[in-house]
Amino acid sequence: MSNENQTDIDQCPVADSDEFGNSVPVIDIGGLTQESSAATAIAEIASACREWGFFQVVNHGIPQSLIDREWQQTRKFFAQPMQAKETILRTRENPWGYYNNELTKNQRDKKEVFDFTTDGADPIYAAENRWPEGMDEFRAVMREYLLACTKLSLQLLQAFCVGLKLPADFMHHDFATNHTGFIRLNYYPVKDPLEGTDTPRQAVADQGVHHHTDAGALTVLMQDDVGGLQVYKDGYWHNIPPVEGAIVINTGDMMQVWSNDYYHAAMHRVRAMEACDRYSIPFFFNPSASTRVDPLPTVVSDARPSRYRSIEWAEYRGKRTDGDYANYGTEVQISQFRI
Repeated sequence: MSNENQTDIDQCPVADSDEFGNSVPVIDIGGLTQESSAATAIAEIASACREWGFFQVVNHGIPQSLIDREWQQTRKFFAQPMQAKETILRTRENPWGYYNNELTKNQRDKKEVFDFTTDGADPIYAAENRWPEGMDEFRAVMREYLLACTKLSLQLLQAFCVGLKLPADFMHHDFATNHTGFIRLNYYPVKDPLEGTDTPRQAVADQGVHHHTDAGALTVLMQDDVGGLQVYKDGYWHNIPPVEGAIVINTGDMMQVWSNDYYHAAMHRVRAMEACDRYSIPFFFNPSASTRVDPLPTVVSDARPSRYRSIEWAEYRGKRTDGDYANYGTEVQISQFRI
């Protein structure tokens, strides 16, 4: 979607799911590990990636006990006094830690976040995680949940590849041991988190998170039972209601490029909270820092030539992250790489 077409996108109506009779699909992926039933799940995933860029999965394999601990520790972190959270304030130079002044599409979001990645120095920023002091259980649970999300994401990546008529492990070398994925803890309070502070800032926008696409390959998102996530399709915003036991999956910019537009990186947003606070936990599954992203061989032909120039993932990711901190002009988008 071009920037020109995005001008009034937030003014588009919210669809009545009963009236339109369609919604983001819920897919049982328990059969992905069984040869006899994998084809059905893969076909459903491919269809959802083409039509929506979003779907929800059940029987995803992440234990409920771990999910419960993840939520508990997330709420515990954000319940700390602001002064404690700001001791690990992230920066443009080191994007790991806490933040309460983030921009999306150059507009300030009404939220607080905590970002972390795999252990060791991040290869894009040469920076390491910053963890809150005295919260050892928080750190242990976050690490365990990141590993569980990575395992699920690799399984989904295999399904994406098969859906594009590629071997299941075709993209394994870009993700298995060297991915640059990260987890974000999101807290959407009713009250502006910077209200009453001296922090320099823009006025808060009218959304929890302004409309955007995700930069990487795919996103694994847990949302609480409050709701507020919406995806844009065919001139309408569609609610993605919480489903008990389900996790939301969406495709990102790099997957759209790899698939040569067969898979869709959908525009989405989060409404500002007016009645009660909301929490969500996305895992952004991103390729290795050295990855060059080009349309894959099975989706390029004389009839459908490559639609994108090669993208250096580390450079793309760096430019996208820069826009979290200040308005540097037009945010980098895959539309800028179209041929």
